[in-house]
Amino acid sequence: MSKQMKSVLKLASVSLFVVSLAACGSSQDSGTDRSTGLGSPLDIVNKGLSQLGYSPDNDGYAYKAVAFPAADQKYIEDELKKPLEDALSKVGDGYVLQVTGHTCSIGPRNAMGGKKGNVWYSTQRAKGVYDALIKAGFPKDQLTYKGVADDELLLDADPRDAENRRVTFKIVPKQ
Repeated sequence: MSKQMKSVLKLASVSLFVVSLAACGSSQDSGTDRSTGLGSPLDIVNKGLSQLGYSPDNDGYAYKAVAFPAADQKYIEDELKKPLEDALSKVGDGYVLQVTGHTCSIGPRNAMGGKKGNVWYSTQRAKGVYDALIKAGFPKDQLTYKGVADDELLLDADPRDAENRRVTFKIVPKQ
């Protein structure tokens, strides 16, 4: 798929996400919405967030790459900041935005010999985006980050594919 097509799809996904946030309103009910069957506002917000993500050039990180390119700060500020702020505003106090780093299935999960391991790589990817969000104006107390290695592979991609090397977002209870 071309980069231009991926950009169009990402823009459409962000638009859908914003619409889903509007639909969820400001209700803080944690139960299932029986009238629509969509689930709680948190479920709706996280479903919308599942459409967002980050990886350099939208192609996945290069193998073992963890750096957040300074040039991508504008993408965080122009494309991700507003939908992520909207998501946080829908759930209120007691929740934070979790920035989650991922890897593909290549390499060991944990450090072994001279290899750092996929947990380390995924955590560093998440930390880079976390730092970029703080630079964009997010308060630290509304963010957290973690790496999950290859625990959450994309269903429609080969486990070894670069698309799995990405950063995703989710609203979770404050620890």
